[in-house]
Amino acid sequence: MRTARRRLPLLLALLVAACNPPDPANLDAGTSASRVQIFLVAIEDGSIPGPEAGCTGNVVPVEVDLPAPSPALEGSLTSLLTAGDGYQRAGFYNALANSPLRIERIERAGNTARVYLEGYLELGGNCDGSRILSQLTETVTQFGDVETAELFLAGKPLRELLAGRR
Repeated sequence: MRTARRRLPLLLALLVAACNPPDPANLDAGTSASRVQIFLVAIEDGSIPGPEAGCTGNVVPVEVDLPAPSPALEGSLTSLLTAGDGYQRAGFYNALANSPLRIERIERAGNTARVYLEGYLELGGNCDGSRILSQLTETVTQFGDVETAELFLAGKPLRELLAGRR
């Protein structure tokens, strides 16, 4: 009887946690999550608030379900890199849609996340360079414990590779 009383609060806490999964907008980078946010470009609707991206549009969060629970930062980046143009009908543009990129590794140093990507970039237009930087940066820095994103492609800073490509 005594053991059952001790277990009851634990069971109730687990039940409440299962019924109330964490809000994707309030996660830390390493939190295991099954739902996360990726950042896409809202080009046609300037009324959606968000940081500017490229020549026109704002980068805005879009919630997505992960196939299996994973660390929130890794899950959101993987989802962004594999989203393709599947959100186009909903009015969003993904400047990364034609770029076969994957995560090589993620390193954390304090509140900085260094994301190393492999593959190559396929830009769809003049404005895509800054859109790609915005989408990746916002996706990485959305977490409460990440303030700075350093992005690399083939070991080179992505910002430098995209310099001059609006």
